[in-house]
Amino acid sequence: MISASFNVNEDDALALASHYYSTSPTVRRTRLWAHLSVPLLMSFLGIVIYCQSSANKGSVIPVLGWGLIWALFYPKYHAWHLVQTAKKMFEESSYHKAFGPYSVTFDNYGIMSSSPSGEGKYPWSSVTRVLLTADHLLIFLAGPQGYSIPRDQVPDATIQVMKAFAESRIPGTEPGAPPNGGATTRLGKSRVQGGPPSRS
Repeated sequence: MISASFNVNEDDALALASHYYSTSPTVRRTRLWAHLSVPLLMSFLGIVIYCQSSANKGSVIPVLGWGLIWALFYPKYHAWHLVQTAKKMFEESSYHKAFGPYSVTFDNYGIMSSSPSGEGKYPWSSVTRVLLTADHLLIFLAGPQGYSIPRDQVPDATIQVMKAFAESRIPGTEPGAPPNGGATTRLGKSRVQGGPPSRS
């Protein structure tokens, strides 16, 4: 049996939601289409303009420039938009009522928890993924629901034991971060890292 207590705020909840939506196949397909559609359209328009002998061929440059700018900056805009959308969803659903002190306990049967919104018990079969980032241990239940455990509030030894314990009971879990440093990818306020530094 392993227990931990911590406080959850908006940044912690955003880390969980941002990672869920950023890895959703549906969101990825939408992002890919939006990322490629504008540059392809601008390229097509550029070819049409260039092929028209009476047109000013210099006008091709700004058309292609807009396509290039979109291709370079859309990924950052998309990540920013995901975070802003999640914030609006929190406000609409009064999610802030769930912010505050949490306690979770892992045992052989599942996860027991208490939070400002009540108490719950979930069997391991309801847990879909476990992910360790530089800032959080993320426990995913159904959809974007789950636990976002801040690493700066729980001893690193406990975090590592909780991660290993959960992974041993969930087949096919996503590999977490090893102890060595590595490149990071920002997801809201959290960063998926090839190897976050240990914290105690």
